[in-house]
Amino acid sequence: MIKKSITIGIMCISLVGFSQVQCEGMTKKSIQCKQITKSDSKLCHSHDPNYKKKEVYPTVICSETTKNNTPCKSRTKDISGKCHNHRD
Repeated sequence: MIKKSITIGIMCISLVGFSQVQCEGMTKKSIQCKQITKSDSKLCHSHDPNYKKKEVYPTVICSETTKNNTPCKSRTKDISGKCHNHRD
């Protein structure tokens, strides 16, 4: 029973490795990059010329008011400026 569990565990770990590869980019010292990537281009974010960083919105205080007619104190990163309680 233990032998079967170990075998299944090893198989699962080996399957995870197929989706990740080492970056094929070269460093300034002409050494292969050591970062691991999942992209189809086989280049990490540092070497991929088409990589676009995700836009991060700043945290703001909700612009709506509560039932007591006081300003909401919840914070949000949503584009609308409304917290999860006040969004549709």
